[in-house]
Amino acid sequence: MPLRSPSIMKIVQATAEHLVPVAELFNQYRMFYEQPDDLAGATAFIQGNIENARSQVFVLFDASGRAAAFSQLYPTYCSTEMRPIMYLSDLFVDPTQRRKGYARALMAFLIEHFGRQAMHRLTLETATTNVGAQKLYESLGYQRDQVFVTYHRVL
Repeated sequence: MPLRSPSIMKIVQATAEHLVPVAELFNQYRMFYEQPDDLAGATAFIQGNIENARSQVFVLFDASGRAAAFSQLYPTYCSTEMRPIMYLSDLFVDPTQRRKGYARALMAFLIEHFGRQAMHRLTLETATTNVGAQKLYESLGYQRDQVFVTYHRVL
């Protein structure tokens, strides 16, 4: 169900028809995290995720109909709670569209949308240097994990 806010934006779950603008935003997102420019790879990745329902992608359109932000979430489960959760892997606002409340609107939409689906929680990570994102998440009620330490092993 699209979210509409006083004629300034619309949020929809991405389908194949949204592939080009979402892939462009996803490519920018990857470059923000110091990955090489790879629009073809970004397009193939997003297309595969949408077509195979591996993730749920949402796109925010501004008042002019331009894709200004996107998010990508992966469904998983919390074993100890024995309930489904969503992992918010990606959230990005076009740098020319920042400071307009789009990230906050997209996050509020996700909280409401997945809350209605009885998800146990939305989990996310962000770079330790991304202080702006941390402030946003904390202002929306997210709590920094004080119990668990995350490890990664590149294979």
